[in-house]
Formats: sequence, C-alpha cells, structure tokens
Amino acid sequence: MARSVLSLVVLCAAVLTLVGCGGATFQNGVYEDAEARYRVGALGREWKRAEVGDNDLAFYREGVGTISVNATCDEYEDVPHAALVNHLLFGTTQRQFRTEEMLQLDGRGAYHVLVSAELDGVAMLIDVYVIKKDGCVYDLSLLASEATHPSAVGTFQEFVSGFSTRVSGDL
Repeated sequence: MARSVLSLVVLCAAVLTLVGCGGATFQNGVYEDAEARYRVGALGREWKRAEVGDNDLAFYREGVGTISVNATCDEYEDVPHAALVNHLLFGTTQRQFRTEEMLQLDGRGAYHVLVSAELDGVAMLIDVYVIKKDGCVYDLSLLASEATHPSAVGTFQEFVSGFSTRVSGDL
C-alpha cells in the first residue's frame, strides 16, 4: 500500500505543478530555462531527480515523497496567492488546510499552505509555497503521505529557504 501511495505522489507532482518549458539546465543548484532562472536549496543524495510532467524540477525519495519546483512566466497575471494554490490543488478532494500563512521568501511575500487531501481516494499531505516575483509565479511543493511527511519536511524547508531568483553572477 505504501508503494502505491508513493507512486501516486509522483503522479500528483505532475498534476499539481504548473507548466514549464523544455531546453532547461540544472547545475550547482541553479535551474535555468527560457523563462526563468533560480536557485534552490540542496537536497541529500537520497533524493533522486525525476522527470515528472512538464515541471521544472522534481526529486523523489523512495519511501518518502516528492519535492518539486516550477516557474510560470508566460501569460502571467497578478492572481491572488490563494487562487494560485487552489489551481495547484485541482483534482484533489477532502481538502483540509492545516497551515495557511503569508511569510517572506526571497525578499517577497510568499503564501504557504499545508493541506491534507485525497487524490483518487489516496490520502496525502501537500506542502506548498507560492511566490510571485519579477513577472513569474514560482511554486515549491512537497507531496508525501501523512506517515512520511515528518521525515521530509526538514529537507523541504532547506530546499525552500535556498530558493532565490538572484543567482551568483546576476547584476
């Protein structure tokens, strides 16, 4: 059962992540494509890079969950943070918001939510940060089961705290 939940978590990353572009690079913690350039915090070696849908980056840890990040810059509109999160939650049911807060991330206001939800009848926790900056929307997410979320949340926090659109070499 745990394996099917985690397989579904990987699938959920594709469903819950906004659309990105191809032709991208990821080196030394810096992601770059035609739309965006940003840095993320380091993950341990146990987190393996995964190709999930059209998102920018996704990492999977066997038995734990999926961490992903995505930037959407095309057709950007100044939509409220809560509406952006609701877009990420499409397809889920039985939603319960456990945490809902505004905080600072990369010098801007960011919306953070922790939501318990079901996708196709499978329970999961969805931990999401949404930030609007420089004409783009960035979403950073952790998808895990209730049981595995505690073992991933510290790593996810480091990943999120390392997020910056200002990359070494930028003016």
